[in-house]
Amino acid sequence: IVRLDRSMEQIIFPVPGICEFLTKETKYRLFTTTEQDEQGSKVSDFFDQSSFLHNEMEWQKKLRSMPLMYWFSRRMTLWGSISFNLAVFINIIIAFFYPYVEATSMGVLDSPLISLLFWILICFSIMALFTKRYGVRPLLVALILRSIYYLGIGLTLNILGALNLTNKIVFVVSFVGNRGTFIRGYKAMIMDVEFLYHVGYILTSVLGLFVHELFYSILLFDLIYREETLFNVIKSVTRNGRSILLTALLALILVYLFSIVGFLFLKDDFILEVDRLPDSKAQDDPLGMQRNMETFMESCSGDKISCSAVPTALQEADTDQWERACDTLLMCIVTVLNHGLRNGGGVGDILRKPSKDESLFPARVVYDLLFFFIVIIIVLNLIFGVIIDTFADLRSEKQKKEEILKTTCFICGLERDKFDNKTVSFEEHIKYEHNMWNYLYFIVLVRVKNKTDYTGPESYVAQMIKNKNLDWFPRMRAMSLVSNEGEGEQNEIRNLQDKLNSTMKLVSHLTSQLNELKEQMTEQRKRRQRMGFVDVQNTMNH
Repeated sequence: IVRLDRSMEQIIFPVPGICEFLTKETKYRLFTTTEQDEQGSKVSDFFDQSSFLHNEMEWQKKLRSMPLMYWFSRRMTLWGSISFNLAVFINIIIAFFYPYVEATSMGVLDSPLISLLFWILICFSIMALFTKRYGVRPLLVALILRSIYYLGIGLTLNILGALNLTNKIVFVVSFVGNRGTFIRGYKAMIMDVEFLYHVGYILTSVLGLFVHELFYSILLFDLIYREETLFNVIKSVTRNGRSILLTALLALILVYLFSIVGFLFLKDDFILEVDRLPDSKAQDDPLGMQRNMETFMESCSGDKISCSAVPTALQEADTDQWERACDTLLMCIVTVLNHGLRNGGGVGDILRKPSKDESLFPARVVYDLLFFFIVIIIVLNLIFGVIIDTFADLRSEKQKKEEILKTTCFICGLERDKFDNKTVSFEEHIKYEHNMWNYLYFIVLVRVKNKTDYTGPESYVAQMIKNKNLDWFPRMRAMSLVSNEGEGEQNEIRNLQDKLNSTMKLVSHLTSQLNELKEQMTEQRKRRQRMGFVDVQNTMNH
């Protein structure tokens, strides 16, 4: 921990017994979902969740006194997998055999292929049990086929639906057992989105079992809940939903403007080929078809547009195959919105093909090109671009989060490269020195321990927790790095002292040599002086 004077102190404490009830699922969820703050630290979110984690420990302790519920809650992942597999099997049966009367009348159930497929799956399931690769799924498929053959499709579907409903109820019991949802109050239950999702799953299973089988198709959306990749695909649309809605609103405004232009100047080009049902009234009323043709010819004459612009094939063909689609502004809007956005070339793909000799031919070219470039190319691609960019951002955020989990300490935020060439490795640091669970256990100890029994560090941390002050957490610091730095400084001083000693020895050696050399020079000078004095005396004598 970090003291008020910013010095670090190592704490040794007894782990409370209640901490052993923290589940592995909760540990994994906390480790992977804790968010960083503005300083890049996860301590703030980690501290905020400590109260919830303490309550969960208390609930798990109570859960151990209920063996049956504890047994169910320990296998929550298994119940979820069973529910999804049953939903898939149910929908496969509905897709292949619905409606059941036709499947029975076609002799599908009496086919020897069913029996052959049953024995093939039995053999395959036996091999799968030995290899432990596919589990019991082939055996379940074989039993379902045998049940369809003997009991019929409807009864088999009801049995699978009842099993799925029962299994999902067991899953919800396990979910409540792990989370302790009921003890948190009704408000917490209503605000728990996951709990509401599972309740909706149960209601859908009830509708499929007692109302209609096709309600089971909704259960396949459970794949989005189970797979994070698919959840990110949905998130890429909802995350920037406001931008997408505003861009879609711009597209609607443009469609509205193009519809007005079409209604005012090009209404006779909105002629669509239709395929009427055989029992439609127009098929039984030839006089009505004739009246439609006469109305069409009168309208094109009344708008001062030559009826020669109308294709001859339209006048000669059966009137029942063609329909005017822009006699009202509302019909123009619906036609442009429905056909214009769904055609690759825009609304021009479904309008009448004009002749180059018509007076409005240049206007049609401009109208079609403007709709194509503005609505199809620009606006729609803006929407697709927002979705694609959001999905790319989500993927990069996921990769960055995974990288942070692998290379950054959860408590102090130091990266792996800070521990290169140090006495303590990064793995040892996050396991022994800054173990995130030890910090959680210490917080729990401070909360459950009697205040009169606090030690000095515990009193200090308890006061900091009460004030919601997180300065006692080490950030961008570690005692091992500090000690390494101290040892490094001492080594440098020691090396400098060694170098200084060697230099002093060298200087003393050189000094002694200089003294010897000085003495030699002095003796030689004296000797030369004596020799010079003798020579001078001899010369004088001579």
